[in-house]
Amino acid sequence: MTVSPDLLGRRVLVTRAAHQAQSFVTLLEDRGATAITCPLIDIVPPESWQEIDQRLSRLECYDDVILTSVNAVEMFFQRLTHCGINPAALDRLRWICVGPKTAKVLKRHGRQPAIQPQEYRAEAVVEALLAQGVSGRTILYPRAELARDFIPSQLTAAEAHVDAPVLYRTLPAQVSGEQIRQLLAGREVDVVTFSSSSSVENFVQLLGNEAAALTQSVVLASIGPLTTATAVKLGLTVAIEAAEYTLEGLVQALIDYFNPSG
Repeated sequence: MTVSPDLLGRRVLVTRAAHQAQSFVTLLEDRGATAITCPLIDIVPPESWQEIDQRLSRLECYDDVILTSVNAVEMFFQRLTHCGINPAALDRLRWICVGPKTAKVLKRHGRQPAIQPQEYRAEAVVEALLAQGVSGRTILYPRAELARDFIPSQLTAAEAHVDAPVLYRTLPAQVSGEQIRQLLAGREVDVVTFSSSSSVENFVQLLGNEAAALTQSVVLASIGPLTTATAVKLGLTVAIEAAEYTLEGLVQALIDYFNPSG
């Protein structure tokens, strides 16, 4: 396969969870970049499965299931299998997901998204559902532990009944702050990429008060406005934000930044 020179020679720090980093690494390397992986987050099960298992045991009570990430889809179906849930219980459900990657994984599990907003954010999910009406509907929203309350609160206000059990947690990965400090201080990377608010938070936690100073000589790139807002709140300066909130969109934003003349 021919490698594109768009990002040739650019050294890009990839901070995604280890099990999700390779797809991003491949996208970067296909554009000529050198990807340096340093996972800052881990995706782990909830402290207890009790709440989610109770909801799964009565899927017949729900009208809709909202899954807002690939992690949510994978963990949801893994738990269904673990609990021995009859696949027929899924047939009457309406599936709502965010983004093409989430939809692709959902389809791989044999379920077709009925609602897939064009924008990859919680606000777009709510807008799409409210446009069709949710009053009286019972909705299951398996979520990350630190997910915003926006979807449940907005749909509840529209007279839906929403259950939002924790399906997974995002925790700091076991990585040395000194490792990142050396990469930045030694100017061994040109770009630091963030694909979630959690990765930004853990980055700053590892570097402490040095975070802003150490990143002055590198370009910080964010996958979208929520991640950017977290970075700015924590004192970082983001130079690149993806217009499309996907890994592909983030790579394109890097290309546009380093090749402004096209």
